[in-house]
Amino acid sequence: MAKARSAAVESRAEADNAPRSLWRNLDYMYWWTGNGVSALGTSISTLAFPLLVLHATGSAAQAGSITACHMIGALVTLPLGGTLADRVSRRALMVLAPLLQALAMGTIALLVHRGDPAIAALDALALAGGLAAGLRSGVSMPALRRIVPKEQVSAATAQGMGRDMVARLVGAPLGGLLYSLARWVPFLFDAVSFLFVALASALIRRPLGPDGPAGPRPGVFADMADGLRMIRRSDYLVFTILWGAALNAVTEGFTLLFVVLVQFRGGGPTEVGTASSLALAGGLLGSVAGPALMRGLGARTVLRLAAWMFVACFAAVVWVPRPWQIGLVLLVAMASIVPLNVVTESYQVRLVPDAYLGRVASAHRFSVQVVQWAGPLGAGLLADALGVRGAIGVLAVVMAVLALALHVARHQLRILDRPPAEVRELAPVSPAAAVRGPDGTARPEILTSTAVEKGDRMTEHPGFPDRARPEADALSPVSPPAVPSADGILAADRDRDLVAERVRTAVAEGRLELGELDERLAAVYAARTLGELRAAGLDLPVPGPRDALVVDRTPASPLAVGVFGGFARRGEWVVPPRFTALSLWGGGRLDLTEARFARQETEIRAVALWGATEILLPEDIEVEVKGFGLFGVFGRRGARRTGRPGTPRVVIKGIALFGFVKTRTVPGRPPAY
Repeated sequence: MAKARSAAVESRAEADNAPRSLWRNLDYMYWWTGNGVSALGTSISTLAFPLLVLHATGSAAQAGSITACHMIGALVTLPLGGTLADRVSRRALMVLAPLLQALAMGTIALLVHRGDPAIAALDALALAGGLAAGLRSGVSMPALRRIVPKEQVSAATAQGMGRDMVARLVGAPLGGLLYSLARWVPFLFDAVSFLFVALASALIRRPLGPDGPAGPRPGVFADMADGLRMIRRSDYLVFTILWGAALNAVTEGFTLLFVVLVQFRGGGPTEVGTASSLALAGGLLGSVAGPALMRGLGARTVLRLAAWMFVACFAAVVWVPRPWQIGLVLLVAMASIVPLNVVTESYQVRLVPDAYLGRVASAHRFSVQVVQWAGPLGAGLLADALGVRGAIGVLAVVMAVLALALHVARHQLRILDRPPAEVRELAPVSPAAAVRGPDGTARPEILTSTAVEKGDRMTEHPGFPDRARPEADALSPVSPPAVPSADGILAADRDRDLVAERVRTAVAEGRLELGELDERLAAVYAARTLGELRAAGLDLPVPGPRDALVVDRTPASPLAVGVFGGFARRGEWVVPPRFTALSLWGGGRLDLTEARFARQETEIRAVALWGATEILLPEDIEVEVKGFGLFGVFGRRGARRTGRPGTPRVVIKGIALFGFVKTRTVPGRPPAY
């Protein structure tokens, strides 16, 4: 009897500690309903736009231009939206961005109501709405993490996907009905839906962040660079971003071929619509089953199973004879894809600190969206060359390779072996990321410990508060340690190389006989200390800091690439006549202070796409910077001209798109002997 009473008490305690249902979370209901109404309005206007343009011009190309303008706008501001979500009030962004969208869509409704609007005006307003949509998309994931407990993020993500599937399912027929009433009504409905989501965002009561930094706030581009470093720190994030981008391209290509295949099987627009509705129903089914599958089977198993189910659907869709059967296959395909997204987003939210989530989530979405155009383009080319069946077969092979990658990438996906609740956050990239608590003081758990992930294994390294370190108390203050003289310091390889260069220069100038070269070099490389090295080159002139800068040696590789990673060129490397540095979601440094050049004229092309490149320049070479920044910064402060004859000339060209290329002049290091 006592045992039964004890078990009942424990069960009641567990029930009290369990998070309440999402449907009883008022803030979540504001977020869910507001975004649901907005998704419905977007589905309606997406259908109405091509109908409007086709009615006015009869041009399919102009109809597609409006969608392209909206997609380009959303893509351009997506990284900025994620960065702003980690810097300024997320609530303000969640209210302001849909208000801008409502203004753009309301203006379109007004122009359509007055008469046939100019296509250029529609394109401009669609671009403006897309720019606002990118800002809004960047803040959605960080806000959701604050609205619901971490334990319920996977369920909230799945419910959001299911809500959007229903909105798309209902939006198409409702859009056609509203368009039949009046051509401007669908756009007015979409404008009102954006007002609704802005109001719902304003009604959310809990703080959405971000919390203020403990130190001075860096610039926007420095914040972007910190977000990239956070991604590079985790093998899981890098893998899922690249893998998800490839999967999205394959999915978009499959969507195009599905329409072509239905028509090839004798179906018309009605059959295409029916198959699309079945696919959306499958997505809704997957959103309901996703969290349960992840709890029951484990995240890694769900990920692999979903990928192989998608491969099987590629194979099955080729052989089924009727359009409605194709729709059933698509139902299964969508039901398998949605749990896959639930898994990847749930672990991303648990792994990334709140202070970086906006930047990391926007980087993930940008990487996925930036290559989606390649899917339909490649699928169309394959269909023309191999036929529809052959094209689907090629996509099936590509999808099988992606599925196999989930088995090969054991180390990158090892984090999936733990439940999301046991995943620990990555450490902040910089001390400035330490956030303040409600009382305005820095959170001690961030200042006194650092959790560092290597792959997906995390270890703790104890830090120290602002007081003196314990080991400092054990040092005796009576006398400082003895400092050896400069001649007694051990020589480094770089020191020997500099003296060896002086020996070779002296031989080339006729100061030393050619027969003395081997003897002198042997003495240089046998020297152990700076004193012995000084004696080996005592009677040789010390070259100026920029003498013999152009050398007849094999230059280094003409390309340096940092893609989700970094590169560095430093020391006495030989710069080729044309050198290209590419930073894509990564960074790099070119140090020319000790470099040699293969030619008198050198051209460096620096391209930073959502990345950062720093170029360190010596004081007395001629530099010209011709690059420019597009939503980025191409620094020119490092450009300095000299009139000294024979000085090498370096021209730096390129572009910084949502990134920066920084040039900085540093003083040369004189020799230490």
